[in-house]
Amino acid sequence: MNFKVCIFFSAVIILLSPERTNASVTTFACEHETPVRVKCPSLYVIDVIDAFYGRLEHNRCGSSSIANCKAGNSLTVIKQNCQGENSCSLEASNLVFGDPCRGVVKYIKLVYDCLPAVSEKRTTYACEHQSPVQVQCPEYFRIDVIDAFYGRLESDKCGYNTNTNCKAENSLSIIKNNCQYENTCLLTAENSLFGDPCAGVVKYSKLVYQCVPTEKERLAVACEHEKDLTVTCPDGYVIIVHYAFYGRDDLTTCRQGQTDSNCRANGSNEKVQRVCRGRNSCVLSPKNSVFGDPCSGVVKFIKMYYSCVPSEEL
Repeated sequence: MNFKVCIFFSAVIILLSPERTNASVTTFACEHETPVRVKCPSLYVIDVIDAFYGRLEHNRCGSSSIANCKAGNSLTVIKQNCQGENSCSLEASNLVFGDPCRGVVKYIKLVYDCLPAVSEKRTTYACEHQSPVQVQCPEYFRIDVIDAFYGRLESDKCGYNTNTNCKAENSLSIIKNNCQYENTCLLTAENSLFGDPCAGVVKYSKLVYQCVPTEKERLAVACEHEKDLTVTCPDGYVIIVHYAFYGRDDLTTCRQGQTDSNCRANGSNEKVQRVCRGRNSCVLSPKNSVFGDPCSGVVKFIKMYYSCVPSEEL
């Protein structure tokens, strides 16, 4: 991926090519100069690897004999501003960070990468009679459980066994209660937690999930059999869809007492993206005629995680 950082001086646009270290990008913003805007491509967000405000180089942003000062809170402040965002502004100012070395021209150094706003599906296993497995998303991301069970549906996973038709009925809800929307959780494979769906067979827990952003995102829900929902951003802003689906991922949204909490229509994220991405406003129509019916007889809904970004940034 090729990234550029834009610095705006009135009507003049200067394009700077940031330095690269392996797969990451390194960007600088100098004190007493215009703030630098850091931006990832559409549908990607900033993952801060390292950052500081101060001076650790003699010849950066002018020259100085002092090169050993750093504001103690600068990494935290920059993360709060940039982590999980599609773009952010770096302002190298004592008003933001305090002054770690008076009389010295300082700068912000930011090392970052651009991650997909929603990660690819990931699959993790935890075997019975072995230690739990830690599941973790990047900082400021959370776990979205797509599917999970405890039992055995594969012959060659966690040893070999031809009994491949056992699954604890309550295992999906237990794993969801433990992991859903957490940054990290432990995936455990124990009869004491799930019960024993097939005695004498070595079982495992399987978790299929993805990581979704947590910071400054919005949530829109449109229920089946109710009116279409119009989602609107402020004037001058457009919608970026982080993730969306049509189906059901809990038992309470859009009517309680539902019996299926794990159905999602294939391709529903892509359909919502086509309707909403890049628009100031869009209409969500939670209908089987639009998405197909992933679980017949169950009341479904559209759930869309999104952000509003300035239109010129898309």
